[in-house]
Amino acid sequence: MPKSTSNQISIIRDGLFTSRRLTADIADTVPTAQKLVKEHFGRRPLSAVEVVITSPKKIPALAAMAQGAAAGIPEKVYAEKLLSVTAKPNDLYSLTVIAPKNTIRVLINAKRLRRRPREIGATLVWAFVEIDQLTRKGALERRIALTRHEMGTHVLSKGKARSLYRVEAEMETEAAKVTGQIVGKVIQQNRKAEAAAREEAAAATAAQNAAA
Repeated sequence: MPKSTSNQISIIRDGLFTSRRLTADIADTVPTAQKLVKEHFGRRPLSAVEVVITSPKKIPALAAMAQGAAAGIPEKVYAEKLLSVTAKPNDLYSLTVIAPKNTIRVLINAKRLRRRPREIGATLVWAFVEIDQLTRKGALERRIALTRHEMGTHVLSKGKARSLYRVEAEMETEAAKVTGQIVGKVIQQNRKAEAAAREEAAAATAAQNAAA
């Protein structure tokens, strides 16, 4: 069953073997990741978001289903097609895709994050950067065109396809850069807070010793 975190975001645990603890940790981290990305860009995307925590084996089919349906492709077509971005699902931490009804879906690789729980925050920040990208002007149309191209229903010219893939690569580069900036800022803030706490504790100890 979905676990709602807000009117706009729902957390979905997909699969009996998906860790309940990981799902809870992701649900707890989503609001912070969303807030950090909102503060960075100065806006919050208005699309509904579904965060689906699943296995890498399921990611290719779930991605094809979401984007295929959003692009108006018949089920019999997208059920047999895979997207190029899911060629190596085990390597993915997450994948952000368009979905029907103006929804954006984030597919989380439960296997990878279960092994690397410290990456949850960075993975979700990256995902919300991608959500912001997909709500920008023209982004939905580009993703639909590329999905139809890869699934063979509306094949693009080589030049147009190269152009769309170049935009996708630029978006990934931006996501990596912005995620690094946000995570780096959080780490710096945490270090300053820890240093201040240590100084305060040292001052309190010194005061106690002086009083004794």
